[in-house]
Amino acid sequence: MLRPLIMATVAATLLAGCSGGDDKATDQPSSDGGPSASASSTPTGPDLATFDPPKAFTPVSALAQGNTGQSNQFNIEAGMVGEASLYALRSGLTARTLSANSWEVPASDVPTTTTNDFTAPMAVQLNGKEVVATAYTQIVQGSGTQKAHGQVSFQWIDPSTGDVLATAVADLSTLLGPGNSGKDFYQPAYDAATGQIAIGLTVSSPDRSAKIRQFTVFADPVTKKASTIPSVRAAGVLNGTVVGVKGEGGEGAKDNAIVQVDAVTGTVKKTVPVPTMNYLSPAGSGGKHAYFSGTGYVQDTKYDHHYVNSFYAVDIATGEIAEAKLPNSKDQGGGAGCLSDHVAAVVCNVSIGDQKGIAGFDDSTGKLAWKYDASANRIVPAITAIYNGLVYGTADEQAVLLDAKTGTDVPSSAATPTEGSTPSDAQSSFSGGNIGGWGDTSLLNGEPKSPVMVSKYGSVYLQDPGSKAPTNTEKILVVQKAVG
Repeated sequence: MLRPLIMATVAATLLAGCSGGDDKATDQPSSDGGPSASASSTPTGPDLATFDPPKAFTPVSALAQGNTGQSNQFNIEAGMVGEASLYALRSGLTARTLSANSWEVPASDVPTTTTNDFTAPMAVQLNGKEVVATAYTQIVQGSGTQKAHGQVSFQWIDPSTGDVLATAVADLSTLLGPGNSGKDFYQPAYDAATGQIAIGLTVSSPDRSAKIRQFTVFADPVTKKASTIPSVRAAGVLNGTVVGVKGEGGEGAKDNAIVQVDAVTGTVKKTVPVPTMNYLSPAGSGGKHAYFSGTGYVQDTKYDHHYVNSFYAVDIATGEIAEAKLPNSKDQGGGAGCLSDHVAAVVCNVSIGDQKGIAGFDDSTGKLAWKYDASANRIVPAITAIYNGLVYGTADEQAVLLDAKTGTDVPSSAATPTEGSTPSDAQSSFSGGNIGGWGDTSLLNGEPKSPVMVSKYGSVYLQDPGSKAPTNTEKILVVQKAVG
């Protein structure tokens, strides 16, 4: 799986000279009526939720997750939607709620269908109800002499009961041809208000017969239909409109462009070429804007060169672009990845070697709101989650909180771990009683980690098994209840 924090190329000096999104994009739109390169006009963002995000948690369970017969290692995700703690693998999604109910939804109930990759759980709305959304890129074995083909399947699940409320499947036979499939997901984009998902993929083509190297799949839980957009890596989706990057990229490449696409028909509505950026990558999205980072190589003399760098915020609905030009750099750059609360804030981590930085954007305007790096005499945290205006992260191996609007520290009262208990309906599948089962916290080890996903009821994170876990334990899923 292609992780979000290593996806986007950006300059080493991103935070030192970011102009805050006020600069206009200099690359001109194509003749098909591309978006004007300006900041969004009269932006409107969703109202903030009426509850405060949780600032403190107490662990209620440290669940031992056993090996499934194949090495999962880097293919494990955790999530929290409503009261449901979630553990995601290629094989499917399992959940335990804070009331100790449990459910499991497999990636597929067809034995001949195998999964290449999957997304982390997403919290979205469907018909006014918060649900879990997830996606799988799969290979469907052919019958008889027929070749296998690829598909991308989506599920929208009730977090309380595990009922599958909607599904959608994109058959990739026409797009990629027989024998080919989607391989790895990029960071998914989703419209939290409608449950729509747009996600880019790389292509697996064993015989090299596929004509494209990457594409996007869009899915809508209301229509239960999915569609494909060739050669585009999605960065954001809103009400059936996708914005993304089109172009191969690479040293000397001049074909990169930001595109706005009708997700249902695949029609490209607007195109803005960005020829100065050899590398242009999606960095994340909020409820209104999608974000991109770009780096371009410039040859100064026969023996010397530099890189130009920019960050782009694109209004998904209108296609308008705000460009933040960054200082030049000697190196190509490193990684950038953004997380959003899908309310009003987007916060991005950047990393260049041992140089780290963090920046926050007002998603209603797409403009930079705050930034700092190590020169500010502050520790730059690694962002793990963002929820309703609060950023959760790790600094020097300690969990920290930041205000998403301002970047200032938010104090938190430390919660005390609870004593393990043994609910009668939650016996562990491992030997040794309830060790590693629901209600037991004896497998906690080390300092509490920053959560990887948060709801108003609680949060989750993953930890390594430690010495006390059953021998076939692959990870410990730590489930926490919100207490402040």
